[in-house]
Amino acid sequence: MRVVAMVSGGKDSCYNMMQCVAEGHEIVALANLHPRDRDELDSYMYQTVGHMGIEILAKAMGLPLFRRETRGLSTQTGKQYVPTHDDEVEDLYSLLEWTKRDLQVEAVAVGAILSDYQRVRVENVCSRLNLVPLAYLWRRDQTELLQEMIDSQVHAIIIKVAALGLVPDRHLGKSLREMQPYLLQMHDKYGLNVCGEGGEYETFTLDCPLFKQRILIEDMQTIISSADPICPVGYINFTKLSLQPKDSSHCNVIVKTSLDYISDLNESNFNDLSDPDLSETELEIIEKETRLRESISHNDLISRSNSFGRQASSPIPIVTKSSSIDETSSAGPPLQLATSAPQTQPPSPIKYEREFRPIDNCPMAAVNRKGWMWVAGIQGCGEDIQSGMMDALDKLKCTAEQNNYELSDFCYITMYMRNILEYPLANELYAQVFNFYNPPTRVCVECPLPDNCHIVMEAVGYKSNCDASESSLKFTTMHVQGISHWAPANIGPYSQSTKIGEITYISGQIALVPGSMTLVEGGIRPQCKLALRHISRIAKAMNANGQLRDVVQGICFTTHPNYIAEARRQWERCTTNAIIDYIVVPALPREALVEWQVWAHSHNDRFDYEETGCSVSEYTISIRRRWNYENNCAAIVCYVSTGLASSTTQLSQLSDDTLHHHKQLAQNITAENINEVLSYVLGKLLKDYPRKSYDRQQSVDSTYSDNANKSPSTTLPQLPAIHLKLFYQVSCTPSVQLLLNTLQDFKMKTSPVANIVYTVLPACSLHNFSTFLSICGIRHE
Repeated sequence: MRVVAMVSGGKDSCYNMMQCVAEGHEIVALANLHPRDRDELDSYMYQTVGHMGIEILAKAMGLPLFRRETRGLSTQTGKQYVPTHDDEVEDLYSLLEWTKRDLQVEAVAVGAILSDYQRVRVENVCSRLNLVPLAYLWRRDQTELLQEMIDSQVHAIIIKVAALGLVPDRHLGKSLREMQPYLLQMHDKYGLNVCGEGGEYETFTLDCPLFKQRILIEDMQTIISSADPICPVGYINFTKLSLQPKDSSHCNVIVKTSLDYISDLNESNFNDLSDPDLSETELEIIEKETRLRESISHNDLISRSNSFGRQASSPIPIVTKSSSIDETSSAGPPLQLATSAPQTQPPSPIKYEREFRPIDNCPMAAVNRKGWMWVAGIQGCGEDIQSGMMDALDKLKCTAEQNNYELSDFCYITMYMRNILEYPLANELYAQVFNFYNPPTRVCVECPLPDNCHIVMEAVGYKSNCDASESSLKFTTMHVQGISHWAPANIGPYSQSTKIGEITYISGQIALVPGSMTLVEGGIRPQCKLALRHISRIAKAMNANGQLRDVVQGICFTTHPNYIAEARRQWERCTTNAIIDYIVVPALPREALVEWQVWAHSHNDRFDYEETGCSVSEYTISIRRRWNYENNCAAIVCYVSTGLASSTTQLSQLSDDTLHHHKQLAQNITAENINEVLSYVLGKLLKDYPRKSYDRQQSVDSTYSDNANKSPSTTLPQLPAIHLKLFYQVSCTPSVQLLLNTLQDFKMKTSPVANIVYTVLPACSLHNFSTFLSICGIRHE
């Protein structure tokens, strides 16, 4: 892409430009906002100290410079930004609008590392101008990042200090290389950000591989703006700068690319290495996977200068490391994630059966006393995807309004599409409805829905429903739209994550390489590893102590039954805390092999776990349950199976007689059998749940049988709200209408006990061959 780089003159903006070039983008111009008649502004958004050196920096790079004056006024300082007259962000908008009009740029390079304040405002401007933000330093480990800058020959000096441990007369003018040991020492002593992200110090770059000439300081002034004896503040004012030609001899500079930043997936960083399906030898092979970043020989270096546009004439070429010494250009095939273990061979394609019978899910909502609302059964029908999507969105909006909720109260949306190739059309309509800042987190997969049904949707919402004696839960959303090496950008109308109180919902994660937004090569294993790393990083970004082990419940969608074993293995290597269901679907976004849908709790270490089961007629029922000590949160995954095969049995190992018997047995399940299964599920979700309006010791079965024809003794918001999603194996299922009718009857009979909502969904296959029904249930407050 053609890129304009926002520059302050500091190390971050310059190194981010190097990262852009390494990814194949072309820097065509620089842009800068400067104060009118002061050396420095105390701006929330921009580094202005050193602004007098920007013009010579542009000359050093041989690029045009677009500058605009700013007064540095922040009239709107909240977490979200709405365009506001006279705010300094509008100066940025005008600057980039001018640049785009003159040079037809497509993207903006910004050096933000950790400031959500800056990120939100830059992304707001980019969204309004239809530009892509490139923020490759976002959420990088600062110690590692500082070392990379030094190794990549970014020669920057300290031009401002404003932190405990930094002294103007001692540290101003020193280079990053000189200061690095001291900065690390101050980090350990005072918690100083080693890259200065807390405003501890600012820098100016005198040379880097992108410069055609280096900058020399001929004269400067030191200004002390605060002589505080504990934390003095001072900065440098350049009074005379000049340019010096660089040595024409080339010296290769190694800059990491997006694939280098995922090479650590080969390292042994799992918490749980116990897997009964693997021998010790297999574990040893898998856990000794090699790293991409090993010793680098001369033949491993590949110059990308021919594809770098203006950067081709840089005296010091930026080079990247290849996975093959035979590759001689960046235009070759995608690099694969290296591994010493044999890759999982792609399984033979399976022709999946699609549902041909009608599915009549009905819109329904359940609201609990804390203000959580679950919406289920939203089904979009019509002649095409546009009419089906509008039908579903209208039903979703209507259901919300009937319960006094708005679309902005939703925090989580799940979309099951009949044809994932129609996603762009559906997404366009979705964006028109969810056209507000920080839209809900979202998951999207393909399902084998019948012809007349284009989409099925579910949603979770929250609105404070507490009385004056209780406080409402804090609602936090993260919607990162800039491309970085951290996690995939969400440029579309959905957020990476929403956190309400202690509960975090995370968007569906596939194995996109963050820096390139392309699917990682190598098959199911690297896809599982990378997608799980995305979840871990998002969880940590939402909560300082967040981690993958906080996940309580989730669904792993795969496109082939043979992928389930590897997906389960990779999950259990990271954590065994969560209960995960495995569902096989026809296709996933971007032709991914796996997608993870999870939700987490900040105090997952306070959850208990149990595995239980029973027999219902000829069927085996198994349940995994998790619940916290306060019992205001419970989740289950329930499998209904014929018991004709183990969890590791492959389809090819089954005889025709076994297949026929499984199908016949699954199709013969009765309403009474299903009702008994649902009773078992509900009993587990409500086990030991506090009840005020009826006898706590009364069983679920007797409650709904004795009160089936009575009015509930409590209002619905006082009842626990329970959400069930029932997946069924298309090829081995009784009448879909039987499932729906039984669920509806069960909902009515149990209305004195709980407010239940449900969605029935077809699946190509479930977690193993003998399972033909799978139920995911949740109750939380």
